[in-house]
Amino acid sequence: MFFPNVNFLRGAAALLVLVYHVVELAPWPSFPTEGALLIFRVGWVGVDLFFVISGFVIGLSAIRLYREGTAAYRWTFMRRRLARIVPLYVVTGAAFLLLIRPSFLSLSWEKVAVQIGSHLVFLHNLHPWLHVAINGPNWSVAAEMQFYVLAILAVPLLSRVDLRWLFLGGVLIAWGARALAFFGTRELGQPVVTFVYATQVPAMLDAFAIGLCIARLHLDGTMARWLARSRALPMLATAGAFAVALHFTWNAYWTHSDFWTSAGMVVFWRTGLALTFGALVLFASELPDLTRLPLLRPLDYLGRVSYGIYLWHLPVILTLRNEWPTLSPAALLALTVAIVLALAATTWHYLERPIIRRFR
Repeated sequence: MFFPNVNFLRGAAALLVLVYHVVELAPWPSFPTEGALLIFRVGWVGVDLFFVISGFVIGLSAIRLYREGTAAYRWTFMRRRLARIVPLYVVTGAAFLLLIRPSFLSLSWEKVAVQIGSHLVFLHNLHPWLHVAINGPNWSVAAEMQFYVLAILAVPLLSRVDLRWLFLGGVLIAWGARALAFFGTRELGQPVVTFVYATQVPAMLDAFAIGLCIARLHLDGTMARWLARSRALPMLATAGAFAVALHFTWNAYWTHSDFWTSAGMVVFWRTGLALTFGALVLFASELPDLTRLPLLRPLDYLGRVSYGIYLWHLPVILTLRNEWPTLSPAALLALTVAIVLALAATTWHYLERPIIRRFR
């Protein structure tokens, strides 16, 4: 069971994060503050989209392996995940240390060992000092890997639990975790610390759970039955749900600029965002394969190399800023996109894809 249209969403998520970091790091104060381009000012939401997609894709993979009765289903699943995640993660992390922060290696060997060790075992997102020390976006890769382990350990339950309980459980755990993060750190007056603890795996389980629910709708045959009765009605309902969720989520965000000092926003808002992206993922999964259309193939390719876009973009932005500090923000964006796409394509064809095929 494969849903190629999800590649479009992967590519969009990676580009959202890339442009957002250019706008923030250039800096680019004149970047549009209204209209369609406003989405890039909050492009960090691309990570939340990645989490919903991961819940969906990982749910499909893990539950299908379990239901097929594969004896070593856990090992098969983790072998494939490690082959997909680790090689490029290590290469981009090493490039970041050598090219962006070589001074990091002059720290005491104990500090270097803790940093590199925590990154190699995907635990660096658990502490503010470790969180973004080596290629900032890696914090979300650690969260993804932790979710993979949790998902494959819990797959017998995920395969049979009522979807209402799966959704409700993910949401309530996320609310509780984010509440603990907010009230446990607000006295520090450091939003970055609140962010670190409010984006741990338990705090993002609403996004993952929504993706898992969509996977179950397909694996259990529910979506096939709905679409067999009427293809148009489920698609219209999903598109409508996306529009409504987007409207309320978007308006709520822009009317609460004090996001990290608002308990309501920190605890509850991301669930609305996850529902918005969940409707988008569900809609993409209902559509026929659009990747075969010649005009959309470049967008499909962006999705294929999206992991490389995500991991390469920050080292490229920082290198360009260090080497050519007078670059205009627009030039910085254009050069970043060109170089990142070249790097992502190269590592996809000569590193990622060969390893993925080797360890299928």
